[in-house]
Parts: sequence; structure tokens; C-alpha cells
Amino acid sequence: MEDMIESADASATPKDSKRKEDRHFVTALARGLDVLACFRAFDSELGNAELAQRCGLPKSTISRLTHTLTELGYLQALTDPVRYRLGSSALALAPAAQQGAEVLAVARPYMQELADLSQGVASLIVRDRGRMLIFENCQSETYLTLRVAVGSRVSGLNTAAGRAYLAALPPTEQRQALTAFRTDDKITAAQAESVLANCLDEQRKLGCTTSFGEWLPDINSIALAFRPGPSLPPMTLSCSGPNALVPPTHLLEKVRPLLRTSIGRIESAFGVTR
Repeated sequence: MEDMIESADASATPKDSKRKEDRHFVTALARGLDVLACFRAFDSELGNAELAQRCGLPKSTISRLTHTLTELGYLQALTDPVRYRLGSSALALAPAAQQGAEVLAVARPYMQELADLSQGVASLIVRDRGRMLIFENCQSETYLTLRVAVGSRVSGLNTAAGRAYLAALPPTEQRQALTAFRTDDKITAAQAESVLANCLDEQRKLGCTTSFGEWLPDINSIALAFRPGPSLPPMTLSCSGPNALVPPTHLLEKVRPLLRTSIGRIESAFGVTR
């Protein structure tokens, strides 16, 4: 799955053009953060050419960004040929990220139980700007479904996980997230409003959100968001699988009760009460 990531120079992208309308938006900062976001566990060392391709920017712009990030310690330059890895300043942010690892330790047993019951995959998913990012997967032993790798970004409006995330937000944050998702999914404001209304209605009626063939054909999923304490944003837990193995009735009748119970127990472990 390709990441759609993206100096005020003549190389402005369509996303940059929209950002110019926001006078508070610092494009250079956003581009630097986009560069840092390219580094994952499976891509710990990257060169300027790879970063340019992933960010959709000229190599000359990337060279200036990597030079600046290296000077500040957020990147470490490796020679022969020149490549980069995250530097000490970036790693200093890890203690805050460690809280996410603690959530995973609590959630993983419940994820595995949900995966086994659903015969599909249970995923812990977080928001990454205009997309949702898969933080961890647990699969059943009979796992014969789609394989979306950890670190992949998926739609915020077409997936049950993105919809559950929206439903969990207070109104102001919800509007901001909806705008980011709509921009990334390239749909109209009216279409986005319809998705939001539907997912809020599902949350009220079902206690979760759904996506039955709307993200990928023949792939069904349900999801519910939870609060892992006051210092972290909402995360979502979803169960997905192919229609042949995981039809909507199975998810709603068999898996949904366990999903809701599991979310309650995860939140309880972090002292959160609904």
C-alpha cells in the first residue's frame, strides 16, 4: 500500500496549494515532519532519492530538509553512499511513544481473542493526519484474509476504524479530523458529512461502527474506539476479514459483544470509565 505523503518553491504540491489558504500553517515544518514520518522499523535507513519519492518533493528540497534535520540531531547521516537514520533528538521523543507500547501490551491478549473468534484479523489502529495507521495486527490461526502490514495507512472515512475514531472525538476535534480525512480521501464535504452522520448513528445503535465492502470489495470490518488514558488520543480496535469467512452477521452477532467487552476492559486497565 503506497503512502500518500508529501520551502516555498515552485514545486508546490496540490496539498501545499490548499495549505497556503491557512495562514497559520507552516509548510516547511510540515515537510520536515513528513520526512521524519518516512522512517519506520522496516525502513530505518533511507537516502534522499527515496525520501523525495515518498514525500513527492524535488530531491533538492529534500536535501535541504535532511541537512537541517541532521544539524538539529533529528537525523544521523551515514556515508558511502549518503543515507540517513533517525538521530538522537528524534529518539529523545521515545518516552512519550512508550505509552503506546504499554497500550499494546494491555490490548494484545484481547486482540488475539477477537482474531480467533472472528477467524480474521484484529488490528490496533491510530490516526496519522488524514489517514489511519495500523499499529499492530493479531491474526487467527486460520488466517486467510487480506494482509495489510503494520505501518500501512488506510482510509479514514471508508474503514470502520476511521469511522470509530471520528465517533469518539469531541465536536471540535471531530470537525478537524473530518476535514483531514475528506481531503485525503478526495471526497466532497457533503459526502463526508453523510459518512459522519451514518457512523454516529451506528455508534448509537450498535455500539460500534462498520464497513462492509466499502474500503475493499468483499472485506468486512467492525471497530470501536477507546481512550488509553488522558495523555493519549483515541485508538481503535477493529476486526476484519473476507466476506466468505467473516460475513456481516458473524461480526455483528458473534464478534461485536466481545469487542465491546474487550474495549471496556482495556479502558478499565488505564483507569478510564465511560
